[in-house]
Amino acid sequence: MKKYISLFLFAAFLIFGLNAQSDDDLFGGSDDFISSDDSMFGGDEDIFSSDDDLFSDDSIQTVSDVSAKSDLSKGVIFDTGSIKIGGSLTAGISTSTVLYSEEENDLGDNIHNTKLSPDLSAMLSVDARPTDILRIYSKFGFAYPFQNKVFTTLKYTPVALKLGPLGNYSLPLATSAESSIVDWFKLKELFTDFSMYDRAFFRFGIHTVSWGTGYFFSPVSDMINSSSIDPENPTEQVDGSLNLRTQLVFPGTQNCLWFYVIPSTNFKGQTADSYARETALAGKFDFLIGNWEAGIGGLWKYNSAPKGMLTLSGSFKKLNIFSEFVYSYGALEEWGKNNDWDDKTSIFQATAGFLYIWKDPGISLAAQYYFNSNDIDSPQKNIIYGHNIAGTLSFSELFGNKDFSANLFCMSNIGRKDYKEEEIELMKLMGLSKSEIDSISGYTLTSSLMAYYTPIKYMKFGMGPTVNFKDFESKPTVSFKISASLGGGKF
Repeated sequence: MKKYISLFLFAAFLIFGLNAQSDDDLFGGSDDFISSDDSMFGGDEDIFSSDDDLFSDDSIQTVSDVSAKSDLSKGVIFDTGSIKIGGSLTAGISTSTVLYSEEENDLGDNIHNTKLSPDLSAMLSVDARPTDILRIYSKFGFAYPFQNKVFTTLKYTPVALKLGPLGNYSLPLATSAESSIVDWFKLKELFTDFSMYDRAFFRFGIHTVSWGTGYFFSPVSDMINSSSIDPENPTEQVDGSLNLRTQLVFPGTQNCLWFYVIPSTNFKGQTADSYARETALAGKFDFLIGNWEAGIGGLWKYNSAPKGMLTLSGSFKKLNIFSEFVYSYGALEEWGKNNDWDDKTSIFQATAGFLYIWKDPGISLAAQYYFNSNDIDSPQKNIIYGHNIAGTLSFSELFGNKDFSANLFCMSNIGRKDYKEEEIELMKLMGLSKSEIDSISGYTLTSSLMAYYTPIKYMKFGMGPTVNFKDFESKPTVSFKISASLGGGKF
């Protein structure tokens, strides 16, 4: 029976992709939102992810046992002088067909224009421990499809142009062009760890900062990282920044201090004074209150919006609760216009959410609310504005059969600024796509339901509908997605 079902799904997948192209489909080339083979929190990280590294990440749980940290630094898990290489490979393909929309309501044309999106990428991690107090770590990856870019080489022969009294001029004529593959390499992290007396731990380089507690949204982590969490793919690691991190551990406690120096990456043409003005400083204090973990901190940069933050997380039996709060004095656009401390807007960002897991029968429920009052910077920076809520309900098995799984994802954005036509046109000129513009303007509601079938361990098929409402007055766009995960995994 499994064989016939898998053959049917594979045939259906090929039929939908007969007229396919290699462009990204409506929902990208990624596989399902939350894989049934992986837990909601922690199934997609690479084998040597820095989130579980020797000198810890930016959360209090990593210093729960100071003696354990000391043992790790002495090479209990990694022998001194060892080098370990690991990573993961993702291999799959997906397609999405618009079944109905106000703009594209011809089903025949929609099927004909269905696009096929491959998802083939690899992430590699190299973890070296030259000594018991020194670590060198790098994480980089490759992704298909590669993009070809043509570089024009100006090899020219002077061509005389007689312009009468203006004299004679020569113009360069291009005689050759070279094609090169670009956007194929991704450097995720590159840093070094070292320690002093097992009390102060340092890290310098490019790495992801996990200050926040949020799952779909994390305004606290956004203070330092160079990218934000994608709510539709929250398990993907966000991009970090170049910084120097210092962690101070309080002996005999589970409390610790974090200090960050985030230098400017614009090295050219800067004096020491101007470079210092472009450098940001940040700090955070983590401490325990009973069974709850709390954090307080802030970020400061010369002639920029100062920020303060609070985090709180804990649990009631199986119910995990998390929250974040960020206050900014002024918006980026306001500080860009003038450096005065007067007449600046107070900006608030707040989020709270929960996670509940039923191990038997394998059901996970997560939801998070996020409010952002910053409607000043949103057109330029694609900042999510207003009231937002995201949630997912995941089933690791259906009807007692682990070969079948499913997940429901919903996200709604309410109360955001409705931009005028001229403002939308300006955003298009700035390079924002239609989906990006829709995500920061108007009212949107996205809901998707995916069912998965795993005939063998390294093959999984998925299919299901997606419904998008741009606002509560327009008719929705209904799409149908088919995906296939073929091999891949961690190594």
